[in-house]
This record gives sequence, C-alpha cells and structure tokens, in this order.
Amino acid sequence: MANWGHCPEVERNAGKAGDMWVFKGTDVPLYHLYETLASDGTVDDFARRHGMDVEQAAAALRYEADELRNDLLIRPDGPGEISPISVITPTGEEVLNWHDCPVVERIAGKVSGAWVFKHSRLALYTLYYHLAGGSTIDQFDEWYSMDTAKLVEVLEHEVKALRTHHLYAPAC
Repeated sequence: MANWGHCPEVERNAGKAGDMWVFKGTDVPLYHLYETLASDGTVDDFARRHGMDVEQAAAALRYEADELRNDLLIRPDGPGEISPISVITPTGEEVLNWHDCPVVERIAGKVSGAWVFKHSRLALYTLYYHLAGGSTIDQFDEWYSMDTAKLVEVLEHEVKALRTHHLYAPAC
C-alpha cells in the first residue's frame, strides 16, 4: 500500500478543515485531484483550477501507481489468500483500504496478486498511470473497455477515504 508520508508531492496539513493530505506548499487537498478526475477532468484541468504545477499533481498519481505496482506488503498465503507480511508494521499513513472498494479485488496468483478491477485482469495501477499522463476516465474506458461507473467508483472511494481519513489499517 502506498504511504503518502513518503510521497514528496504531498504533506499532512492540520488546518481549518482538519488534518488532511495536501499538495506541498499549498492548501489544496489531495482529494480534490481525485474529484476532478472522477468528473472526467484531467490533471491539467485540476492544475489550472488550483493554480498548481501540473507535474506536481501528475507525480502524486505516478507515486500512487508505483506504490500499487510495487506493493511489498503482501505475500500469497495459499490459494486465494493474501495477507500483510508480519515483519512490516504499517505506519497508519498508508492509502485507503482497497478491500472496502466493491469494484476491485486482489487474488493470489491473479496478475501476481495486484489490485485489479473485478472480473478482469486489468491492474488498478494502470488507471493511475494513464490519469497521470493526462488521460480522462472516458478515454481509459474506451481503450480498455471498462465500465466508466467502475472507474468513477474507484476515484470516489479514494476521495471519501482522503476526506474522512480512513487510512489503511491492517486486519487483526
């Protein structure tokens, strides 16, 4: 799972709206990026709207994509099971718990245990790479024959988690 505390583009900001992840050097909450993308906006649209450098926003998406792709907190524990490696202690700053998102799944042996869109082999990180490159969810849907509603649900799931501070917590 991505640890936003290690992303060079964002920081925690305890402001009037509460403790949340914002883009470094700004008061712009990270969840605003995902809201823009969920409404079929682009990284450029987000940057223009908030007076930010487009590369900063794109770098945050690439960071998340890389963390999803390189997720080292997992190991197959048997057929259909994946669990955290016990020697790695989550910090509480990891991204949301994807288990709560009904349109994605992780199955040992399927795409090497990566998070994928349900009923597909399309890895979740693919979406973030394309969005970081300036694509819209409609374009992504066209290229990969995905249901736009699923794409919006993933982004809205991220918005909700970032707004309400539902950070990853390992199962006991």
